[in-house]
This record gives sequence, C-alpha cells and structure tokens, in this order.
Amino acid sequence: MAPLLRPSPRRPAFTLVELMIAVGIIAVLAVTAVPQFTKYLRGAKAAEANLSLDIIRKGAAAYYAIPHTDAVTSRRKPCQFPGHAALTPKGASCCIDTLDTDNDERCDANPSAWDNATWAAVRFGMSDSHYFQYAFDSAGTLAGARFIASAHADLDCDGLRSTFELGMKGDTQATEADCDAVSAAAAFFRDNETE
Repeated sequence: MAPLLRPSPRRPAFTLVELMIAVGIIAVLAVTAVPQFTKYLRGAKAAEANLSLDIIRKGAAAYYAIPHTDAVTSRRKPCQFPGHAALTPKGASCCIDTLDTDNDERCDANPSAWDNATWAAVRFGMSDSHYFQYAFDSAGTLAGARFIASAHADLDCDGLRSTFELGMKGDTQATEADCDAVSAAAAFFRDNETE
C-alpha cells in the first residue's frame, strides 16, 4: 500500500500589507538618513582644513618668535610672519583633472607644489591626497604683524566652495629686542563649511 500523503502545515508568510509597510519604513529612513550621512561625510572632509590651518598657525607663531637676520645687512629683522604664498596647489579646485588625475575628487599628492619659502617657514605641505587648497597672506611687523591662512575646497565638486580662514596678530608688547608670542586668540572664519 502506498503511504498516505499528508498536507504539510502552512508556513507563516508576510502579507502584502506587511511588505508594503516595511518598504515604507525603509523609504522614510533613506530619505532622512542619506542627506545626514552626506553632510557627515562632508564634515569629515572639512576636518582636514581645521587640522591643516592649526599646523600653519603653530608654524607661523614659531616663525614670528624666532629671531631672523637680514642676509644683506646682517641686522636682526623685526618680528614678522612669513611672506605671501599663493593658493597651493595652483588651479581652480581639486575637482579638475589637472589636479585630480585619479578622479577621486581630491588633489593628488604633489610635494613639489609646496616648494615655497613661506610653506617651508611655517613647516607645512601636503604629502598625501587632500581636499583643500591653501594660501597664506601676511603684513606688518612687531605689534602690527598679522596673517591670514586660508583653505578652500569644492567638497562635492558642484562649483560651491567651502572657505576656512584663520588669522592672528603679533605680540601687542613686541619690541625690537623681544617678541616671543603672538596674540593668544586666533580668529577663525568658516563659510559653507559643509557646502
């Protein structure tokens, strides 16, 4: 005699309504999470500028406090910050092909781009791929010495640039004989921080 076939017990399954609710929840999460995640990524990229400008600030402060001698007259120069350094690396942004040959939306590592007396004086340069381009401007001596270091980047290559600037002043008590410090408070400016 042939064995009797018994109907198998019915397995529970998702109903169409349950599946639609799950898809709806996933859609709501995606709509709210993706923009926040994108903003978080841009914020992480912007951390490069904060760190780099702090390195430049420390280097400029050390340069200001160290006595320098004029090569021609052999006299001590008044305390001052290093001179001007144009936007480095040169170009419109790190999104263009000449600065980003590997298409990762970052400037390629190019140590020779940082071969400049000002960048050497503040002990700054980028040896790895990076998002920002940097510039340094200074003027004055002693208590009238000032500098502004800036970082510029198009973090998502949409034509809108983030700008970070850090500025400091010379020692208010500076004399020809002594100027060990710069002003304690650094001014920090941010525009379109995460675009």
